[in-house]
Amino acid sequence: MTIEIIHESLVNGQREQMVRQIEGYGPYFWAHYKRYLSTSYYIKSDQYNYFTDATISYHRIKNI
Repeated sequence: MTIEIIHESLVNGQREQMVRQIEGYGPYFWAHYKRYLSTSYYIKSDQYNYFTDATISYHRIKNI
């Protein structure tokens, strides 16, 4: 599983799929995702919004 595919799931609104993909990616997903966003062409506010959306969606679905 790649960060790009997981990010596409988030952007396309497939959050339950995104959670399964994150679980498959492993424990370093969040650090790698932050790095992916910071090295992308997204402006800072978009980076923040994507990371926040992914984090909140993940925790809501996992009920953590």
